Amino acid sequence: MKPKSIFAGLFIAFILIVLFNNKEEASFWLFGDIRTSKLFIIGAFFVLGVITGGLLFSRKKSHPKEYGVSNPNVNNFTDEQKADNLSEEDRKYLSND
Repeated sequence: MKPKSIFAGLFIAFILIVLFNNKEEASFWLFGDIRTSKLFIIGAFFVLGVITGGLLFSRKKSHPKEYGVSNPNVNNFTDEQKADNLSEEDRKYLSND
């Protein structure tokens, strides 16, 4: 077994032991006095904490290794189509290369 699996199992076992040793009734204020089990209160706040921690500390997407430029204003012409748009002076200049 991997150490991560062992740690997760021990952590879940610890959480379950704490939850089930707190079964007695407690008073809880949530816009009024609510009498419920400590098991429910602790469990609900634990789940809320896990969800909040997951949202706050989730890994962001990594940056792409290659960046591309996409410009919708640039036309993708072939070399022949580009040559059709050139003036005689421009063709003469380019032919010297």
